[in-house]
Amino acid sequence: MFELPENLSALTPEELQAKIDEGLDAWKALGISADSDEETIATGERLAPLITALRTEQRGREEAAATRRTRAEGLLQTMDTPTEPEPVDPQDPQTPEPVETVTPDEVIDTPEPVLARTSPARRAAANSAPPAIPATTSMVASLTAAADVPGIPTGAPLEGLTAAAQAMVNRWKGFPTARIGGAEGIRNRYGAAVIRKQGYGDLVAGVGPYDDYELIQRAGDEKRLPGGSLTAANTGWCSPSETLYDLCQYETVQGILDLPEIGIPRGGIRWTQGPDFGDIYTDCGFDFTESEWMAGTAQKTCCEVDCPPFDEIRADLIGLCVKAPLITPATYPELIRRFMEGALVAHQHKVNKYIIDQMKLAAGTPSVADDANAVSLSLAGINYTALGMRYRYRMGDTTTIECVAPYWLKEMIREDLGMRQLSTDKSDAAINKWFSDRHLSVQWVFDLQDITVTNCLTTIPAAATVLMYPAGTWVKGSIDVINMDAVYDSTGLQSNTYTALFIEEGLLPVQRCTHTCAVSIPVCVSGRTAANDISECIAAPGATAPT
Repeated sequence: MFELPENLSALTPEELQAKIDEGLDAWKALGISADSDEETIATGERLAPLITALRTEQRGREEAAATRRTRAEGLLQTMDTPTEPEPVDPQDPQTPEPVETVTPDEVIDTPEPVLARTSPARRAAANSAPPAIPATTSMVASLTAAADVPGIPTGAPLEGLTAAAQAMVNRWKGFPTARIGGAEGIRNRYGAAVIRKQGYGDLVAGVGPYDDYELIQRAGDEKRLPGGSLTAANTGWCSPSETLYDLCQYETVQGILDLPEIGIPRGGIRWTQGPDFGDIYTDCGFDFTESEWMAGTAQKTCCEVDCPPFDEIRADLIGLCVKAPLITPATYPELIRRFMEGALVAHQHKVNKYIIDQMKLAAGTPSVADDANAVSLSLAGINYTALGMRYRYRMGDTTTIECVAPYWLKEMIREDLGMRQLSTDKSDAAINKWFSDRHLSVQWVFDLQDITVTNCLTTIPAAATVLMYPAGTWVKGSIDVINMDAVYDSTGLQSNTYTALFIEEGLLPVQRCTHTCAVSIPVCVSGRTAANDISECIAAPGATAPT
């Protein structure tokens, strides 16, 4: 009879794996089905929690080993790289020539001389500047093998998603090739790889020194960036997912929205936007004349501080499930790896679309900018919207406002500039400079407003939707562990298929303060400039043109 030892922690990794195998063998021997008798089902009910306890112990060890490995790698990154021994010149004499003694009056303030008879390598080292120590970068994620993957040690680091795909293939090869589990079949899910997000620092809900409100405030603070702002740093927020899913294929993760990110190990946070400055400005303050005071009609109205409600937001799940033919992993593994790599990139874009859809929902119906008959001129509507934000919240003129624009809009601006009669700089840097000069930080993203492509025919929308909000308004929370599993489903043998890849990821977009604006920019590629015959003013979105 299969039993657990009293102390699981005393087992070696090999003994623990052997015990798991023993339990699985006992489980398979039962052949549980819908027609099984009471004794067989009772035995299965006794075995299942025992096997689960063993796997939990193994996963705990695996996670602890991965954490130690990450800490060790971080320590190694902080240490200086040791220099290689200097080559010894075989012609270098064993004894240096005597150095002429000088009196103190002859001593002058000069660098220490290098002996003329030293080797070229030694002279170059002595006269060169000290080597620069490269800046260390924090690891944003680790990719390791799960437990029980054939041919790969538990917790072993996997170099890229190609290695992760190979782990999936190895896991499939260990599945039974015959149907088991009776008429109803069985469905087992086995780990193949584990992605652990890192680099949050102290931005983890319930762990760091901040409560939930302080946490999202800290995450959205652009002063954490080099240079103190998005426009000064010219980098943007750190996006772990971009490093994770970029592959050597045509598809990439370029154009993924970059947001500040926090960890949500408990699956949600409680937060509040707090009071709105626009309401404070409207409701607070009073004034009256001397005559009103003398007449006793003066009113000193006070505004009250209301406790803002705290909202609780729970993470939503977004996932990926891929089925594969039964024998393809063995006969054509390149196809499986290629498909899974593409599926992971597609998954990242689906995550991107999910986040952007939440932002569009919060922004509401877009306001429409005035059509200046040239997209490069109609961009003034974006600056007008930014001006309105600064005015409503009394922001500084250098406070960064983020703009999220469709990926294709940049190319329309470039074409419009290229059609002008006089030569104009139409590089990416010049286009982005238009925004940065106005203290706007722009991201060109996919999945916000896609174009229509039919074979080689491309249809561009008549107007582009741009989302705008003060820097740090939106924060993305995510659960820090993403499991990549292979699933054995005995009923799939009827159609010769496996569930090759199964991923679930918890996400939580938060609009932490103020509001998000959506602006519709008319797209007209004409090359038109501010000619002398223009007699109408460009109106701000939703406003009447000034006269």
